[in-house]
Amino acid sequence: MHRVDEVGVEELAHRRDAAAEAHPGRTTLALDMPGEGESVRTFRGLETAIEQLHVAITAAGIENPVVVGHSGSAIGAMFYALEHPVGGIVNVDQVLDVADFSARLRALEPELRIGGLAAIWEALFAGLHPERSGPAGEAMLRATSRPRLDVMLGNWAPVLAPPPTAEHAIADAIAHLRAEQTPYTLVLGEEPDAATRAWMAQHFPEATMVTIPNSGHFPHVAHPDAFARLLASTSP
Repeated sequence: MHRVDEVGVEELAHRRDAAAEAHPGRTTLALDMPGEGESVRTFRGLETAIEQLHVAITAAGIENPVVVGHSGSAIGAMFYALEHPVGGIVNVDQVLDVADFSARLRALEPELRIGGLAAIWEALFAGLHPERSGPAGEAMLRATSRPRLDVMLGNWAPVLAPPPTAEHAIADAIAHLRAEQTPYTLVLGEEPDAATRAWMAQHFPEATMVTIPNSGHFPHVAHPDAFARLLASTSP
């Protein structure tokens, strides 16, 4: 377990391009995933989103990319690696033991489908601790948090499926990554509990776990320079 020194959130608005400094010439591709940001009307399901991502990566001339996924998108990054070669994966604050989360989402699904999205998302979002990203970071997160039911249910389809569908899918992805010796980094915004450490040690001991402390669910927003330096250290 590594620990990254904290970076003041006041640097959020005027930070250096730490990744470019640490790895000159590296190409970084930042995408609005289907259904998000400027790609809001393009979501056609998780499998299609993975192929749309591949089209964008190929169009940019990038081979064997290090794929970075935040939250549920980190699971999508693992599924991407099942279909296409990657040079590594960076998982931003998504634990891989999803049994409890899967059960919680299945319990909420009926309410989501009958108009409860706003209230449920408000409660979920509060639990992600956006306030730990500092005033500027929290304001950005709240301004860009626009959940859509079709996108949420589509991206969460694996964990909404009856158990142990999600557990098996993640186990298959981990087995593939281990067999391919794909570098895998799990970046957490808080120190992991004993259960998370034990699960990772048992199921994915080759993975590197890094903590950017006191960051909540958004370590890349709370401490962008530390996160950029971490990305710059990844291969290839």
